[in-house]
Amino acid sequence: MRSNKVLVTRGPVDVPGQSPRGAAVPRESGFASGFANLSEAVDAVAAIDSLLSSLAASRAVLMESVREWVADQPELFDAPEVEADDLAGLAPELVERLATALRVPEGSAVALIEESRALVHEHPRTLAALRGGHITHAHAQTILGYTDGLRRGNRVALETRLLKHARTTTPGELSLVARAERERRLRPGRRADPPARRPEPQVADRSRRQRVSAYPTGRPMP
Repeated sequence: MRSNKVLVTRGPVDVPGQSPRGAAVPRESGFASGFANLSEAVDAVAAIDSLLSSLAASRAVLMESVREWVADQPELFDAPEVEADDLAGLAPELVERLATALRVPEGSAVALIEESRALVHEHPRTLAALRGGHITHAHAQTILGYTDGLRRGNRVALETRLLKHARTTTPGELSLVARAERERRLRPGRRADPPARRPEPQVADRSRRQRVSAYPTGRPMP
């Protein structure tokens, strides 16, 4: 028969998932043993981040396809007939179901629809950079926000400059560059297009109150 002394000197029994002191230890993710060095590990994380950007671009294209499909069939969704590229008269059912599926307020769903339309039709180069994983979704939102309302020539020029900076800056840093560049283009003699009055989408009043900008820094004032 073993003595208590022998059992004590042997230490605690090994228990799967616990440290020698009994504390739970995290399970291996399956990647830790496969990295040769820190650079390789960080590159793996960056690759996933690029994939997320690509998925954001795919979502924008799909979102715009859905919006156009609904706009082409107003009789099915109790929505007024509008041009395919017009955000006015969004079918309430589309907004409501998107908001439910994405777990966001209806106003945020409307903003996402608007952002998707802008990427597909007005900013294809930004969309391509997002799809290629060269910029993040936040970078794309910043570019859309600061080019909004500019004349086409200024908008294209500013987008070109911001896409170049976006590859090596954070969204916050890009916003500072964008603000300075926009102000330079709006000096006397360089006027922006007068802001167009966009009809409110015909959705429930509560969604109008909840509506938020698609851009994290807000749309800059001309």
